[in-house]
Amino acid sequence: MVKGKRYKMKPAAVIGTVAILLVFLAYILFNHYFGPGLSGTQGSHNADTSDNKGEDKPETFVTLKVIMPGDQSARMGDFVENELNDRLKKDLNMNLELTYIPWSNYQQKLELALSTGEDYDLFWYGAPFVSVYYTKGYIQPLDELLVQYGQDLIQHIPDENFKQNRIDEKLWAIPSQAFTSAGKFSSVMVRQDLLEKVGMTDIKTIADLERFYQSMHAIDPSYYGYLETDRGHELLWRELTDRNYSSLDERMLFMVDEDSGEILSYVESDLYKKVAQLRESWVNMGMIDKNLVGNPAAKIDQENAGKLLFRVGAVSRAMENLQTARNADPNARLREYYLAKEKPKYITTPSNEAFMITSASENPERAMMFMNWILHSKENYNFIIYGVEGKDYELDNGKIKQLTNDQLMYEWMWRNKDYFIAPARVEDDIIVDMLKNDENSRISKLFGFHFNEAPVKNEIAQVMAVYKEKFEPITFGLASYDPYYEDAIAALKKAGFDIVFSELKKQFSKFQLQARG
Repeated sequence: MVKGKRYKMKPAAVIGTVAILLVFLAYILFNHYFGPGLSGTQGSHNADTSDNKGEDKPETFVTLKVIMPGDQSARMGDFVENELNDRLKKDLNMNLELTYIPWSNYQQKLELALSTGEDYDLFWYGAPFVSVYYTKGYIQPLDELLVQYGQDLIQHIPDENFKQNRIDEKLWAIPSQAFTSAGKFSSVMVRQDLLEKVGMTDIKTIADLERFYQSMHAIDPSYYGYLETDRGHELLWRELTDRNYSSLDERMLFMVDEDSGEILSYVESDLYKKVAQLRESWVNMGMIDKNLVGNPAAKIDQENAGKLLFRVGAVSRAMENLQTARNADPNARLREYYLAKEKPKYITTPSNEAFMITSASENPERAMMFMNWILHSKENYNFIIYGVEGKDYELDNGKIKQLTNDQLMYEWMWRNKDYFIAPARVEDDIIVDMLKNDENSRISKLFGFHFNEAPVKNEIAQVMAVYKEKFEPITFGLASYDPYYEDAIAALKKAGFDIVFSELKKQFSKFQLQARG
């Protein structure tokens, strides 16, 4: 149920009682509140809801409380307090209060805030968490809010992106990104300048990654190779199996066979064994630093210091992370590669970025208005992401040239095909790679599927507790597979793993039948 006071527009005065004018007014109101629809058609832009901001803005001034991951830069704090809030007060009669939580403990502290009912209005997380937070009751449905206050979101974000966040025929999150997404988190991003320094040109195999690390380590042992142990399994799957698999979510319990359409238990597969043993060999080699495993803050510090040789890619991570890399080394260049390049890439979610309005929000209408405001115009989009033109950025031959190293709003959270401008500092071939990424891709069997965990929420909690204790050391390569696996899988099943798997298969089978129908 939508909470808080709802702001409504005042219709124009109707002169006379002529029936045709009443019909005309009804038509205007219908198109104002319900069009364009969610069918994905662009439609004409609604000037009444978008351009008369001074006339239509809400009467009550509010503070919108938003949770974001990362660390707020000095310029971001100054920008929010001054230029951004001045603009938001003028356009939406509100100001923004951002609470940043470091990446290293974002999930833990976010869930604490949500579970205790703190009065935050809006927060970001990856799309796989939408069903998790829906099950836990942390978020509210957005259909009415989107129709009434989100017409620019509807216009600039494809309908299929919204569909991925629909559960039980209701919308639970705003898919803020509308860009390329095939093969996300199944590529590897490398320091291209260092790769060329050791006489290599590209990465095609796991052996290439190992050779890159060993060659660079021989020159300077302060550099480290790094494949995220909490992600990156799909990167390795491309070479370690001739099958095409996609992971159900980030918890690495289940996967789908894209060829057969069957849901499988990843932790019981031979593929899991291969990944675990490979990672153990990398720990022994020093390619994965065991002192950094399980310490996200330390890993981020090393990356910020420019000591990272490679990490999991994300379609556009070479562009996104370049500024960080060049803060440490002005000559840094980044590039993303796929192992087994001939294998297809799959689109499991058209947008991995999701903004959710909390169940405890006191200002859900204003939260939706704020989200809509960002995509209302290219001016707003550039403003919140890049800052003030001439102060924070300038346009250089049609590209964005940033004038400060301070991060403002994360561009990747809002990257949109209608407004995207390539950064001036990024090589053209990297931009071309990114823009062509979805070519020859396939739609995943998981596309549009949500696992409703409510029927097995107790078992899920027990399973994940056991996974963290018993499986993570194996998954991370810290504990050998052979002596520890049997005990780990027995404990997982005792916790209720088979019950969870059975429920998942039942729901996925139903989803497949509905998709065929």
